[in-house]
Amino acid sequence: MKNYLLKILAFLFKNKPSDDNSSVKLESLAPIDYTQIASDEFETKYYKSYKDVLNNVTQDKLIKNVGVTGGYGTGKSSLIHSYFNELKGKTSIYISLAHFDSLAGNTIPTLQDDKKINSHIDNILEMKIVNQLVNQIKPDKIPKANFFTKKNIENYKIFFYSLSIIYLILYFKFLLPVITEKITSGIKDFSPNLESNDYILIIISIIAMIILYYLFSNTIKKIIYKGNWSKLTINTMGINVNMENRDFSTVSYFDNFLSDVIYLFDESDADFVIFEDLDRFNDHSIFEKLREINLMVNQRRKSAKHKKLMFFYVISDEVFSEKNVEPANNTENISATEKTKFFDVIIPIVPIVNNTNSFDYLKSMLLDDPAITDKNDFETFLYQISIFIDDLRVLKNIVNEFKIYKKIYKDNIDIDIDYKQLLALIVYKTLNSSDFNDLVKSKGDLYTQIKKSLEDNDEWDSKIFDKK
Repeated sequence: MKNYLLKILAFLFKNKPSDDNSSVKLESLAPIDYTQIASDEFETKYYKSYKDVLNNVTQDKLIKNVGVTGGYGTGKSSLIHSYFNELKGKTSIYISLAHFDSLAGNTIPTLQDDKKINSHIDNILEMKIVNQLVNQIKPDKIPKANFFTKKNIENYKIFFYSLSIIYLILYFKFLLPVITEKITSGIKDFSPNLESNDYILIIISIIAMIILYYLFSNTIKKIIYKGNWSKLTINTMGINVNMENRDFSTVSYFDNFLSDVIYLFDESDADFVIFEDLDRFNDHSIFEKLREINLMVNQRRKSAKHKKLMFFYVISDEVFSEKNVEPANNTENISATEKTKFFDVIIPIVPIVNNTNSFDYLKSMLLDDPAITDKNDFETFLYQISIFIDDLRVLKNIVNEFKIYKKIYKDNIDIDIDYKQLLALIVYKTLNSSDFNDLVKSKGDLYTQIKKSLEDNDEWDSKIFDKK
């Protein structure tokens, strides 16, 4: 039995002319790489404007904490990634925190005390930041850190250590007794003369001493650098506290290991650290802590005459909205006050797609389709629906679904398609998915509108539309 939705579409699209032999080329929903777009495109001009702004910000010696704000889907990540990936001679670290209920076995407990819940969330966020930071720094750069990553040993190192151990075993087993005997007899006979074989033994002994020194010094270094006996170990799954049972509900994770965190940021040799998705947790204290860490790291770097470290926070405008900020001292315009409190400068991201230009994007993606014969009529329809679309990813997804539905129905179900009706359904499905899903259950606003329209035209077929 055919899917109920297919029956509905078949009824709607019957006796509609169509001619479609084109292949399906989907639009990528991945972040845009503005550096790969042709110079005459609108996106390139858009990116150049922001590139000029970012250049001025990164070159300002006083700016160290930058807020990059905009709504979801405005293209913040695309702009930031394109810019920093293009910079030559600069090092960037990306820290992205997805929304969670559980992270690496750290579940958020059901607690009555809001302060304990917030503290628990804070510490999970801080652990995840350290986790991602450590995994982007070569271990050789941070030998003194109490954080380390589990890693595979290179084959050549395994070979070298194995060969060295075998060499030492053979040396102490067979050659050292011979050398000891010669030294002892030489002392007894007061004979300083050396034979040619003795020089070979001396060279072999020197090599053995060098190997022994190398292995011994590496062991000592690890003991010294890990002198705190590894309070923490970090792997790709998260952070495990091994030695110390500390109450992280009262003291922040950053506070417990502040010197280590500062050491990591300092020795990362990064010019920029980009934080993404911090805004998803409505937790403003994390911004305060990161700003404090940035201050201490830059003080340390300044005293050592090293380059400054800049933090970029890619966040939504809503993170500092009045509903997410508790009033303090009857401060007016809380949202503006909070934002300017944390950042040295704020860069707003104007969405590349909005209600006013989404029509141009739809037209460029769909109007060239050879199956669409009445270009003028379809263009008018695109203009009518474009006012409801203001997100580039949503727009691209609508285009992709339209192309796939059109291709599948044409090739497999033998339905003549009215492209305007199909696109209208896809737009509605994307923007109001819950009501669209109700259609197959014979309920919802869309079902009611279709039923009324067909009843008015005496086209209602209860066998098709009234699902039993």
